[in-house]
Amino acid sequence: MAITGRHLRAGLVLLGVASAFVPNVTRAQPYQFDTTEATFDTTYAQTPISLSGTVKNRSGQAIAGATVTVVAWGDGASNAGKTTTTSASGGFTLTGLKRRNVLLKITASGHYSEIVPVDLHRPTSETVTSTGTVSMNPLKTGRVRLLFGGDTMMGRRFVDLDNDGIEGETGDLIRPATRAADAQAIFAYVRDAVSAADHSMVNLESPVTSNADTPHPYKDYTFFSYPETLAGLTYAGIDGVDMANNHIFDFLTDGVTDSMLHVSNAGFDWCGVGADESDAKASTIYRTLNNVPLAMQGFAELVSDGSTELDYLLVARDPDKAGALEASAANMNAFIDDETPARFAIPMIHGGIEYSEYPSNPMRSKFVSLVKRGAGMVVAHHTHTAQGIGLVNPGTGPRFVMMSLGNFVFDQDQYETFTSFLAVADVDVLPGGGFDVARLDLIPITIEGYVPKLVAGEGLARAGRHFAHLSTYLPRSPVGQNITDGLSGAVVFPAGHRIVALRSSSQYTTMSTNQAINAPVTSGATGPIAFTRSAPSDSLSYVKANASATVEWGREILLHGDFEDLDVDGDFSEGHAWDQSAVRYVANSVTRSGMGALVMLRNSSNMSEIQVYSRHRVPFPAGAKLTFTGWVRGDNAGAFTMTTRMYSDSGALLSQTDSFTKTAGTYGWTQFVVNVTAASTATSARFYFRLVPPATGEGRLFVDDFSLIHWEKSSSYAQYGFAIPAPNNWSHVRFTNVAAGVGNLGVTLGHRTFTVN
Repeated sequence: MAITGRHLRAGLVLLGVASAFVPNVTRAQPYQFDTTEATFDTTYAQTPISLSGTVKNRSGQAIAGATVTVVAWGDGASNAGKTTTTSASGGFTLTGLKRRNVLLKITASGHYSEIVPVDLHRPTSETVTSTGTVSMNPLKTGRVRLLFGGDTMMGRRFVDLDNDGIEGETGDLIRPATRAADAQAIFAYVRDAVSAADHSMVNLESPVTSNADTPHPYKDYTFFSYPETLAGLTYAGIDGVDMANNHIFDFLTDGVTDSMLHVSNAGFDWCGVGADESDAKASTIYRTLNNVPLAMQGFAELVSDGSTELDYLLVARDPDKAGALEASAANMNAFIDDETPARFAIPMIHGGIEYSEYPSNPMRSKFVSLVKRGAGMVVAHHTHTAQGIGLVNPGTGPRFVMMSLGNFVFDQDQYETFTSFLAVADVDVLPGGGFDVARLDLIPITIEGYVPKLVAGEGLARAGRHFAHLSTYLPRSPVGQNITDGLSGAVVFPAGHRIVALRSSSQYTTMSTNQAINAPVTSGATGPIAFTRSAPSDSLSYVKANASATVEWGREILLHGDFEDLDVDGDFSEGHAWDQSAVRYVANSVTRSGMGALVMLRNSSNMSEIQVYSRHRVPFPAGAKLTFTGWVRGDNAGAFTMTTRMYSDSGALLSQTDSFTKTAGTYGWTQFVVNVTAASTATSARFYFRLVPPATGEGRLFVDDFSLIHWEKSSSYAQYGFAIPAPNNWSHVRFTNVAAGVGNLGVTLGHRTFTVN
C-alpha cells in the first residue's frame, strides 16, 4: 500500500488499528525545507484558536445552559473533553484549542443532541472561528429521530488487504486476535453522530459467519464478516440492520442461517431475510418509540447472479429456499397494505445500477408506487454511490425518498464511492392522525482508507452542493421517456453543520445578486472563470454576456486537489488521496490558499526524478470535455511535468500525455490551464506530477488548487441571458465563439443563496 503522507495516522494507531494506511516515513537525506516545515508545524500547533457559536431551537429561540463538549482524537487529543455551557443568549466560546479539526457534542435538556464537525485548520491570522448558529430540535412525545446509513460490511480487504489469504498482516484493519476492538475503531469517528438518534439502521451487506467453506459457486464476488465484528456496529450505536441485499446469500443457506443467529445474539433488530420467503416476509421490524409506531422492512431487487437455478437464487423462496426478501410488487405492496395507516412504514430497497448518479427506471417506479401506496418515506442503497434526495407526492404532500445512501463502511477503492452521507429523519405524529417528516438532515461523510469520517468546513459545503446538484438535476421522467412519473428532486443545500433536504418553498428563503466580470478574450475564447461563492449554499443562477458568445458551464470533479484536510479524525494534513513519501508530501508552510499544498523536493545530487500521483482514477463520462487547471511555484525547482493517463471503463490504460511542462527555475505561483476532450472510450484519469533534480542545490516545487472541470452544459444564447436551476454545484463557466473584435467580454453571473426558515 502506498505511503499516504508525512504524518503518522495517529488516530487509528491510538485506536489500536495496525493499518497499511499508516506511513512509516524516514528521510534518506536532509532537506532545508523539512526544517522550515517542521518549525512552521510546531508554531502552528502551539498557536491556539478560540471557537464560538450560538445554539438555538428550530423556532429561532436561544437555548441557555446547553453543554458543549469537544470530541477529538490523535494529533488533536489535547482538545478532547473541553467543555462549556451556553449563555442566556445561547452563545458559547471555547478557548485555547489546538488547530486540529474536532467534533462538538451539544446537549440540552429537552432537545436532541447535535454533533457539529468544526474546521480548526485555520490560518494563524484567524484567532477566533465560529460554528455559526447550531439548530436543535425539541424532544416530544410523538416524535422519533431515525438515522439511516448505507452499505456496510467488514470482510474482504478489511481482514486481508493484499488478498494473499493470510489474515493479520500489516495493513489489515481487522486482525484475528482483536476483531471486536478493531471493528470498534473503524466506527470511532462517526459513533457520536450515529448514536444521537433514537434508532439507527444500516444495510448489512455481507453474511455474518465464521464458516467460509460454502461460497456461492456462480458469483464473481463473495465476502463475509466475522461475528466478532458486530461489536463495531454495537459500539457505533446502530440498532438495526437490513439484510435484504445481493450478498446475504454469498455463502448459501449456512451463511444466511449464521447471519440471522449472530445478529439476533448481538441484540440487533433485523429484517429482509429468512429461511424461506414466508420467513423473510415475517422479519418486519416493529418498534414504537416515543409513541411513534414504526414498521421497517428490507427488499432486494437482484434475484440472481451467475445462475438462475433455484438453489442459487439470491432471494428466498417457499417452501425452503433461504435468502433475501425479493423487491417484488407483491411483497412490497403487501408490506405497505399491512402496516399503513396504523404505522409509519419504511420500505428499504437494495437495487439500482452500481456507481450511478441517478436511480434506474425500475427503482424510480418502485419509489413512486410505494409512496403513492402509503409509505411514509423510502430508503434505498446498493449503488455504492450516494444519490440525491427525491420527493413523491401521493396527494397529501411530498414525501422523501433517499434514492441511494452510498457506502457507510465498505472496502472499495472506486473514487466515486468516497463521498456519502447518513440521513436523519424526525418523524412526527400529526394531531389529526397520520405522520410527517418535515425535512431530512444529511450528515456527509468521507471514506478514507475504508474508514468513515465526518467532514467540516468547505468539505461539508462541497458535499452539500454535490447532493444539491444531484437533487436539482434529477430527471423528471424515466430514461427514454418524456412523461413525468411523479419523482422529483428535493431542495437540498448546506446549512450550518448539516445538509438539509426540504420539500416546500415555504421552508427556505433565497437571496439573489449579480456579479459583473470582465473576462479577457484570446482567439475568440475566455479561459475558465471560477464561480466565486459568497456562502456555502451559493449557486450559479444566471449567465449573461454583453456580446454574442457560446457559454459552457461545468463542475469541479476532483475532491482533493486543494490539498486541504477537511475530515475530522486524529490526523493532520495526511493528504490521503495522493501517493506520498519523505520527499513529496502535503506541506503547510507554503500554500497558495488554505492550509495545504503539495511540495516536491530534489537535490542536485539526486540521480532521478520523483513523481506524485493521484491514488485513484477520477471518473467522467466517455468523451467528456475537460479542463485541468492548477497553480505551481518553483524555488530553484528542476523541470516540472504534469502527465495525464486516461483509462477505459475496464481500467485499461488508453493514453499517456504530458499535459503541462514548466522549465527549471524560481517563479511565483503560476497558473496552468489544459483543455482536453476525452476519447470516446476514456472514462477516467489519473494525474502524475513529475520533478527532475535542479542543476545545483536544493529544489522545491509546490502545487496547489489543482482542479478537474467537467464541462456539462452549453448555450449559444449567452448574449440574451438565461436562468440556471439552483441549488447546484456549478463551479466554472467559459465562453467560446465570442464575437469578432471583442477583447474583453462583459459577463454577468447570478448568485443565489439559500437559508432555512
